[in-house]
Amino acid sequence: MIIYVTEAKEIEQDALDLLTQAGHELIVEEAAAKTRASEVEVLFIRTYTQATAEYLSVYPNLKFVLRAGVGLDNVDRGECERRGIKVINAPGANANAVAEYVVGAIIVSMRQFAAQEVSLHKGEWRTPTHMGAELKGRTLGLVGCGNVGRAIAHKLSSWELKEVIGYDPFLTQEQMAASGIRKCELDEVIAGADILSLHVPLIPETKHLINTEKLSLMKQGALLINAARGGVVDEAALVEALKSGHLRGAVLDVLETEPNVAPELAAAPNLILTPHIAGYTHEANKEVSLAPARELLRQLTQTS
Repeated sequence: MIIYVTEAKEIEQDALDLLTQAGHELIVEEAAAKTRASEVEVLFIRTYTQATAEYLSVYPNLKFVLRAGVGLDNVDRGECERRGIKVINAPGANANAVAEYVVGAIIVSMRQFAAQEVSLHKGEWRTPTHMGAELKGRTLGLVGCGNVGRAIAHKLSSWELKEVIGYDPFLTQEQMAASGIRKCELDEVIAGADILSLHVPLIPETKHLINTEKLSLMKQGALLINAARGGVVDEAALVEALKSGHLRGAVLDVLETEPNVAPELAAAPNLILTPHIAGYTHEANKEVSLAPARELLRQLTQTS
């Protein structure tokens, strides 16, 4: 098969080697792919290729779209279904990496590492106004309790939290309890959490899920972490909540306009921004690349 790899530098070489060793031809240049558009049967994308209906229309004989990642918000699944294009991603492949990021983000934020470092570079020693707080006795709230949410709960199970509460309409109370999470309604989680961490896909129902209204429900001095998808949080509303001092702080690994950072967001107080790296480790990047490649080969073997 002819496979167009749209973001070759973002996909692990081991995955590309696996495909070529199986006898498939890879195209990594856009101009070459368009020249041979009628031959391309597989798209292998990462994060920044938007596989919209218009984009997909360039390749009339597509059979597969491989997504080196977990979410599918950059793939028009409806169009793929209409055309009979199979979509393969890598669910759970970077769950541990994202969970470790969130745990680290909680510690860094609660202990005010960033603010203390800035003060230190200014010649100030152990600034009392940036004194940290402990996790012991706090309530962690999870919006979305899939692979990542459950991994976070597991990693923090020995940290003497008061409790872990979570919202997930697709899991039963018993399933969540098995991971040490008390199932609650969305507003109950938002209002009850000292630390609120988001783990939902970006779909119409979750666009600006955390808006002015939801932010007002959060505890005074709570911490918000979004390592899910940009757009789940209304960034303008978050900036206002930070400016007013209602929130202790926030950590955003994902933005609405990646890779561009809105100036007002960059200037917001008590906000840590990272460039979509929660699931971006050597181990996770290798697995999210290899998983869809392996699955493609498995499906082709079954049909041959």
